[in-house]
This record gives sequence, structure tokens and C-alpha cells, in this order.
Amino acid sequence: MGLFSSAENTYLGIDIGDSSLKMVELAKKGKKIVLNNYGFSQDLGSANKLTSTDDVEYVAKLINKVKKDIGIAAGSASVSLPSFSVFSSIINLYNVNKKNIAEHVNEEAKKVIPLPLEEMVLDWKVIPPENPDPNNPSNNTKIFLTGSPKKLIKKYISIFNAAKINLVSLETETFSLIRSLLGDDKSTVMIVDLGANSTDMCVIKESIPYLNRSINVSGNTITEAISQKLGISAAKASQLKFDLGVAALGENQIAVPQIIMNAVSPIINEIKYMIDLFENSNNEKVEKIILSGGGSMLINLANYLEKALNIQVIIGNPWFRVSYPKELQPVLSEVGPQLAIAIGLAIRSIE
Repeated sequence: MGLFSSAENTYLGIDIGDSSLKMVELAKKGKKIVLNNYGFSQDLGSANKLTSTDDVEYVAKLINKVKKDIGIAAGSASVSLPSFSVFSSIINLYNVNKKNIAEHVNEEAKKVIPLPLEEMVLDWKVIPPENPDPNNPSNNTKIFLTGSPKKLIKKYISIFNAAKINLVSLETETFSLIRSLLGDDKSTVMIVDLGANSTDMCVIKESIPYLNRSINVSGNTITEAISQKLGISAAKASQLKFDLGVAALGENQIAVPQIIMNAVSPIINEIKYMIDLFENSNNEKVEKIILSGGGSMLINLANYLEKALNIQVIIGNPWFRVSYPKELQPVLSEVGPQLAIAIGLAIRSIE
């Protein structure tokens, strides 16, 4: 449910996840960003993946239902594109004439993007050189390149046309997370977004995603493992997962945490692989890991990962740039990790 009535000059971010919708509405009051409203759809389960369905009318009706139930009147929104659907890469251009840089980017894009370029919408930006020497300029230009399938973009445009909502912008989830969890922090960190159906990992340097991976290990993976091992329903397994987490190491409860640890181990292995790959390629350390998504609230997960990986692990706080009533702090801390993408999208519209 939402909290406040929608007002003029509000900014709406909509995160279309696999099995749920998340919305956050912010307002600008002076120099402050203020929480105006937020809410979720019901968990639709893994059988109703919103990111992959071609049923435009179904998604449009769900968006409007959630808006109505929450009490959001905003007619415009910034919306997320799923990270696994958007290609991104760092490319290097050598001895390039800056006037013809777009042509060179397109030529390099053909080598690294697995789909024909005519099926993609390309976007790119020059990465400023580190510690540039004006007396000895580098002949290497680094480019951050993204490619989004035109088919996907057309689908999202159709959804919001059907919903009669003005689509202000489409943005990859990773950039929304960077905005809400890092802000102006230029540290080299890894963001691990533990969703219902997948876990997305990204190494961020100077606010640029240098390395991205997505694996099909998620909150639902853990729930299914508990359900099968103990012979209980998925609903009971989900509740047990968050009640016990990896903190319940008592003798009578050892089975459940062991199930969780076994399910989490592929995530740990992938994190180790990505950190090693980045650090060996860039000669630079990843300073910390920031957890996001509903799965990050698994009891003691941050501490468990910190010990397993020997690196600082924290649960991200996407509200750090947002003002809200102090009495809401406990509930907002609980739902914040799930709303991080939607918060980042709403802040984008304000900035």
C-alpha cells in the first residue's frame, strides 16, 4: 500500500521485475528529495514472468492496478530494462579521430554484440582517462557501450501506451542501482542484486559498470531447496528461509541453514570469479560488496558472505538521498532493498 496522496511535480520510477512490480514516487521540495509514495504488486510467482511475457495488455493492466491500489496519480514514469536483456561492454579505441568516433564505435560493436546491429539500439559514452597527462595524451579511448534489443524497447513502449502512461525514459537496472546505492561515491565496488528468479552482479568503477554477470540462482532457488528437503509448501519454506537464514546454526536447526548455504554457494563462486577477473584485468581492488534485492534481507547473509569472501559486505541503503518521516524508518529499511531500482529511476527524473 502507499502512504501519501499523489501531488503535482512528482517523479515515478517503475521496476518491472520477473514476478512483481515495484513503484516509488518521489517529490522535489527545495533541495530535498522527498518520499511521496511506494508500493508493490503481489508476487506473481515464477510462472508469470513480466519481463518475458508478450502479453502487453496484461502488464499494462497490472501497472494501472498497482497505481490505483497505491494511490499514485502521476502520469509519467521512468522504467527499468532487465539487466540480462541489455548487452554492455567496455571497448578500447586506439588512435581514433574524435570526429569519427561514432563510426569506430559501430565497427567495434559488431565484434562484441552477439546480435545484428540493425536489431539493437546502441548507446555509448567516453570514459574519462584516469590521471590524464596533458603533456603525454593517451592514444587509447575507452568507451562504455550498451546495446538494447529494439524488440524489447518496442514492447515496453507498447505497454505504456496501453497503460496511458508517458514513458519518460528506459534505463538498465544497473544504472538505477548505481544512482540509488552509490550516488556520487566513485569507489570501486560490486553490487549484488538478489532477485526472485536471478542474481545480477556488477563491478562498478567511477560509476561505470565494468563487469556484469547474471546467474539463475535466486531467492526462489533457496525456497525450492527448503521446500523439497523438508517436504513443506513453498509459502512455508519462504517464511522459514527469512526467519532462520544462515544465522540459525543451532543443533536442531542445522539442516535448514545448510540447505541455504548449499544454495548460496554458486553465488559465492561467481562473486569470487568476477572479483578475480576484474582485479587481475585492472590491477585494482574491489573495496566492498553492496547487497540489494529481496534476497539480501536473508538473516545474516551479509555476515556470512563477508566471512566466506574476506571482503566487506553491506546491505545497501537506497533511501540515503531521500527524506521521509522518522517513524517510517523501520519499515522502509525492510523494504528498501526491494525498491532500490525503482528509487534510482525516480531520482533520475528529478536530476
